[in-house]
Amino acid sequence: MSSPLNRPSLNSGRSSSRSRPHGRTVPAAQLAPTSRKQEVHPEQPPPVPAKQLHHTTQRPPLPNMPAGYTQTRYVNMLLALDDIPQMFNMMSSFFTWILLAGFVLFPGTFTSLQQQQLNGVGAAVLNVVTNIPLYIIAWLCTGIGGVGMIWLWWRWQRNYIWIVNRIFVPGLLNSLAGVISVLSNVYGVQHGTYSTTSESAIIVTIAVAVVCGCLILLYQFWLLGNIKKEHDREVGVEHAGEHGEGILGDERKR
Repeated sequence: MSSPLNRPSLNSGRSSSRSRPHGRTVPAAQLAPTSRKQEVHPEQPPPVPAKQLHHTTQRPPLPNMPAGYTQTRYVNMLLALDDIPQMFNMMSSFFTWILLAGFVLFPGTFTSLQQQQLNGVGAAVLNVVTNIPLYIIAWLCTGIGGVGMIWLWWRWQRNYIWIVNRIFVPGLLNSLAGVISVLSNVYGVQHGTYSTTSESAIIVTIAVAVVCGCLILLYQFWLLGNIKKEHDREVGVEHAGEHGEGILGDERKR
């Protein structure tokens, strides 16, 4: 009678069959690479600092973008409008307003015909500034407004939408208001007679109006127009819709 110690163990046979399928063992080094490959995650692009975003309209790709979404330069400029600090919007309003203030103050320095007739000095009085401090203040306001607008233009020169809407269009409208103010004073008070101060004022206001008008034509209808055409080719022609909700051209036909 055989002892239990001499009997073959069934468990040992099963364990050996498990550890050695088909008569050979699988090294653990061959299983490791497959598990590592499954754990590898795609690397995310490094975040762009906020200061760098303020200097350019190029944005990193948005995560989880819907199918069919195209990020064009025109879309980048529109999205960059939200990143421009509110302080610069207030500064643009201030500089364009103080430019208008200088244009409005110019007519207060003109010599009137009533003063010419009372003094009896003839045409020589037309070359005299009636209010020198006001004349200096008018030029200071005009200079501060012009320099500030030029600085903001350089600061945000790559965002055509912002500089057109915040600098060029208000500058053109305020300059036209200054031209109307000067002409109304010359033909209403001086009866069409131009003095030295009125000539300098009309030259400055017309020059600023012409410059702003030319820049609007350049940026709005050429530079920004070409970018808008690229956007329409890649995304499709978009329309405002009935209530400004924004629809594509194909949806409008439906």
